[in-house]
Formats: sequence, C-alpha cells, structure tokens
Amino acid sequence: RRFGTKCAACQQGIPPTQVVRRAQDFVYHLHCFACIVCKRQLATGDEFYLMEDSRLVCKADYETGKQREAESTAKRPRTTITAKQLETLKNAYNNSPKPARHVREQLSSETGLDMRVVQV
Repeated sequence: RRFGTKCAACQQGIPPTQVVRRAQDFVYHLHCFACIVCKRQLATGDEFYLMEDSRLVCKADYETGKQREAESTAKRPRTTITAKQLETLKNAYNNSPKPARHVREQLSSETGLDMRVVQV
C-alpha cells in the first residue's frame, strides 16, 4: 500500500489487478480519468489536455477556457488622431490645461473622439 502505484487524481492506491488508464507517466483509476471541468469520463481516443498538476481537461473545455482567457485580456485598438483633431485638442488644452467636464464633452462631440481619449 505504501509503495504501490497511486492514482494521480485521488492519490489512492491502485491494486495490481485493477484496470487503469495512463497519461504520460501518470496512472488513473477508470472513474478518476475524467475532465475536471465537465466531469465527463474520458475514453480511449478522446482528446484531452494534461495539466501541470496531473489534472485532465477535455479538448472542448480547454479550448473554451483559452478563448475566454483571450477575450478577457483583449485590448481596445489604439486610437489614431487626425491632424485637425490634434489641432483642436492642442488649442483647447493651451487655453486650459485642465478643462472642465462640459468642455471635454464639447471637445469630444467636435472631434468625434471618445471622452476618455479627449481626457487622456
């Protein structure tokens, strides 16, 4: 029991007569060889990802997670300011280095730029 093969998922011992599943150097009970997200038991031929901590994730859940991660870290594209917009902003900020909100709103409508762009 102490030195025998242990399941990589539940850390319980595996008797030599029991049927197991393998992923690289890890050994799993049949019922432990399942996706940690959807809990679906993986079968022979199923595509899955083996995480660093020996946990298994089915291909569908892995790709869904990657897509969510990419969407959450996606940045807004950089704003390109035309010469006319830049001139308008420079004139306004030369008159007042810290324009009031209503002035920034007016600049935003005049230049067609977002309020945040006008403020920054």
